[in-house]
Amino acid sequence: MANIDKKPIILLTDFGRQDSFSGVLKGVIASVSPESKVIDLSHEVNPQDILHGSFLLSTSCSYFPRGSVFCCIVDPGVGSSRKGICIQTQDYYFVGPDNGLLWKAASDNKINRIIHLANKAFFLDSVSSTFHGRDIFAPVAAHISKGIEDISTLGKPLEKCVEYHFPRIDKTAFSMELTVIHIDWFGNVILNLKETKFRQFVQNKRYCLKINGIRIEKTVSSYSFAQEGELFLIGSSSAYMEIAVKNSSAAQRLAVKRMDKAMLVIVDP
Repeated sequence: MANIDKKPIILLTDFGRQDSFSGVLKGVIASVSPESKVIDLSHEVNPQDILHGSFLLSTSCSYFPRGSVFCCIVDPGVGSSRKGICIQTQDYYFVGPDNGLLWKAASDNKINRIIHLANKAFFLDSVSSTFHGRDIFAPVAAHISKGIEDISTLGKPLEKCVEYHFPRIDKTAFSMELTVIHIDWFGNVILNLKETKFRQFVQNKRYCLKINGIRIEKTVSSYSFAQEGELFLIGSSSAYMEIAVKNSSAAQRLAVKRMDKAMLVIVDP
């Protein structure tokens, strides 16, 4: 029976499912802490895509129990001078490369300490230059799950880590230039605008969202309230505004890709 005192480990990687990389992480964790519960958040982050990984992590981590250890590997700089870090926040631990991947999720949860992973006693005996996920991050996450209370034993304290910010919103009194930051499995198009900010900006005024030459002027509270084939805006489950089409792909309909721009305009100020 698993020991319920072990902190759960949540995996987020760009390793995909075709190769054995994600399975090897679980093998390493099981070797260090066989009673730890391991949960897959996603292994389908776009390869080397910090924005994608940061979005998935920052919009998901709050749904996991306090004490969870997030082992996150989207690491285009593996083998370089970039550091491996552990961030302890108010509720969680985040382990991974210091390339901005962890920053949004960690800063949203109040960062308490940042440690540069330098104590090789917590690594595998042999560390490759191409697979720090296996050789450093997975065993460190497993040791934390197993019961490390003071993460300062993992290495050296850092004052700060690399920050990664979502694209900024260019705003005037009556317009916002927005950016597509995510397209989900269903083809829904996520914008870099929180629903709360959208409501504050639009209030009860008429608005128009323009993207790729198409105008969208309707907001619904549920997909069920939209007409078949109709484009609309909706507050997504991630708390960001989303462009959707009922029972179809908005991304295909609009021919958009991530980082495309959209203009939100108040029609009747």
